[in-house]
Amino acid sequence: MTTPIKQYQNVSYKELISYAENNINRTRALVSIDIQPVKAAQETVLDHFGLKGYTATNLNPSGILSVFSCIADPSYYTLSPKNIRTQLNIDLSTTLQQQTDDLKNTSIARKRKKIYDLIGAAYNGSAFQDKDYFDLYNGLSHMCNTQFVLMKEAVQENIEDDKKQYDTSLKGEIIFSSDPSNWKQEHPVWVADYRGRWVAIPSEMTAESLHTIIGSWLSSMEQKGWIVQWPEVDATKIELVQQLSILPTWQETDKKLVKDVLAVRLGRANSLNVFTRWSTS
Repeated sequence: MTTPIKQYQNVSYKELISYAENNINRTRALVSIDIQPVKAAQETVLDHFGLKGYTATNLNPSGILSVFSCIADPSYYTLSPKNIRTQLNIDLSTTLQQQTDDLKNTSIARKRKKIYDLIGAAYNGSAFQDKDYFDLYNGLSHMCNTQFVLMKEAVQENIEDDKKQYDTSLKGEIIFSSDPSNWKQEHPVWVADYRGRWVAIPSEMTAESLHTIIGSWLSSMEQKGWIVQWPEVDATKIELVQQLSILPTWQETDKKLVKDVLAVRLGRANSLNVFTRWSTS
């Protein structure tokens, strides 16, 4: 069978315009598709951590620079698109590296070069050693007059025996960005993930100030199985015993405890004493 030959007709531009103007469907349009904006950061309530009224804002990109960008203005950060959040981190890293010069005459002066390098590494997304997170939090907290309670969750594991499966609870360590017995009430306190994946933001009117609840909250977290890394007091065992013996929790048998245990116990007492003053002032 012979295939018919297609005939093409040359049509001028003016004729195409004329056809378009006479098209009875020219005023019709496609139905608009509603575009739902992607949330800049996912949020999770922190009731399971005992922080009622607080929300864990998951940071994207994650990292300590994002923590500081977010706390500078949580609403702006979380509602901004990712390219804006990335630019905030770029600007912040430049500013912070310049500010490391202010550390020359401080107690962490010897870490100034490392902190400078860690800021650059954080901006570039380089892999961190475990201690690097603390060093960067410590340095930036000192520079920015900010105090952090850092949550370092344990890895959840499933342990199975012949009879049943045990699911370990999500517990871990609580680390302070600096010695809390030296913290100042006029400086802000934030709760954040140790690796900079989220930061706690008050999201409800019922959220109490961390300055008010931090002492009781940390004690409750200890009861739940979290290990709080209280600071150690640098003193002789005799001095530690003298200072601890005036506390209501002291028992004569505590004298048998080793110096390291006593040093942490006094560090805990001194820190909680600071937090108690905050809650009653």
